[in-house]
Amino acid sequence: MPTGERAADRSGAEFLAASAGFELLGEGLGADVESALRTALAGGAVFPTTADPLAIFRESLAASIRSIESHPRGRLFQDFLSKGPYEREGEIPAALRGERLSDEETAAAIRFILSHMVNSFKGSVTEMLATAPCLTVLKQLRRSGELPEETRLYVGDAVRAHRLRGKGLAKAADMHFLTGPCQQAESAGVAVVGVVEVKSYLQSEDRLHAQLDRHLRCAGRGLRVCGVDFPVGRARVGLGKKLRVARIAVLPAGWALPRTFRFEPSEEGRSLRVDPAAPPCPADRMERTAENEWRITLRWSEEALAAAAYEMTFWYMARVGEFIYSRGVPEGWPEMTPAEAGHNAAKMMLYYAIIRSRTVREEQRAIALYNSYGFGYALGMSFRDARRRREMLWPEDLDEILAAGRTKSGCRIWG
Repeated sequence: MPTGERAADRSGAEFLAASAGFELLGEGLGADVESALRTALAGGAVFPTTADPLAIFRESLAASIRSIESHPRGRLFQDFLSKGPYEREGEIPAALRGERLSDEETAAAIRFILSHMVNSFKGSVTEMLATAPCLTVLKQLRRSGELPEETRLYVGDAVRAHRLRGKGLAKAADMHFLTGPCQQAESAGVAVVGVVEVKSYLQSEDRLHAQLDRHLRCAGRGLRVCGVDFPVGRARVGLGKKLRVARIAVLPAGWALPRTFRFEPSEEGRSLRVDPAAPPCPADRMERTAENEWRITLRWSEEALAAAAYEMTFWYMARVGEFIYSRGVPEGWPEMTPAEAGHNAAKMMLYYAIIRSRTVREEQRAIALYNSYGFGYALGMSFRDARRRREMLWPEDLDEILAAGRTKSGCRIWG
C-alpha cells in the first residue's frame, strides 16, 4: 500500500498478504514451504505467529511488504508505477519534469526492485523452507544427548537481540536453539545452544563462520524471547563446561531451472508453457562438518528461489498498481479493471525504463525485469545475444528458438 498511508501501513501489508496463498510460490515449492512449516509447528518450533502454516506464510509476506514500504525508496517505487519514466528518448520536456521520474530516479527504482524487493521475498521463502531441516538437526542432537530434551527451535523474530549501543532491539540469528531455565544465571533465564544462518544464495565458508560468530556475540548482549526480556546475566551462550553451541548454515542447492518451453493452444490463441522446476534430490541434505557445525543444503536451488521471488515481486507490483488505479484507470485503458491496469502499468513502466537507460548496466537491469515479468525468470534472465548481453524478448523470438535453437540475430536461451 502507498507509504502515504503510514498510519495504516501494517494493516495495509496484511490486507495484501491476506489474498495470497502458497500457490503464489508455484505448485512444488509452495507445497514444500507449507510442509516445512507444518512439520516445524508439529515439532514444537516457536514462531512469532503460531496459528497455522498459512498464517505464518502470510505474516512473512506482510513483513516483506512492510520492509519494502518503510524503505526510503518505497515512495520512489510507487512513483515509478504511477508517474513512470518519460516514455520517449531525448530530453524530458520542461512541462513534464516532475510529472515523470528523472532518469536518475528511474535507475534507482530499478535497483530497488532488483535488490531490496526481490531479496526480501527470496530471503523469507528460504527461511520458511529451512525450518523443517533445522528441526531435524535439533531432534538428532536431543536424541544423542548433546542437547537437553527441552531445547526448542525459535524462528525469526521470536528472538530479538539487544543493541550494542543505545536502547532498542536488533535482528538476531535467523533461528535459535534455546533451552532454559539457565541455572548458572542468578535467576531463571535462557541458554543459547544453537544459532542458524540461512542464505538464499551461495556463500563462502569464511563469510558463514563470521556471521555465525556475530550472532553469538549479539546473543551475549541479551535477548528478548517471545516478548520476555533476558538481559546480560540471564541470557547464557553455550552449554556445559566447553560452552558448546551448535552452529548451522543453511544454503540453497546449485541446480539450474529448466529452459525448455512450448506454446499450447488457449482461448486467447496460445499460451507459453515453461517446464516446471523439478529438484533432483528428494529431500534436503544435512551434513555434520565439524564437532559443533552443520551444513544444510536445501533441495531447492538458488535459481528456483530467485524465480519465486521475482513472481512475488511482480505480484506485489501489480497489487500496488491496482490500488493506485482503484479510483480510475488512465485514459486509453477504459476496458481495463484496476487489477488489469496494475499489471499493464508495471510492464509499461519497465519498458520505458529500458528506453531511458543511460548506460549498458542500467539497460541490462531494466531488460532483466521486463523479460522476466513477461516470460518468467528462467527464460527472461537467460535470453541473451552471442556476447551474453540481454536483449528484449518477444514471442516471435521464442518461435525462432523453437525452430532453430536461436533467433535470426543470434540470440538464444543460455543454460
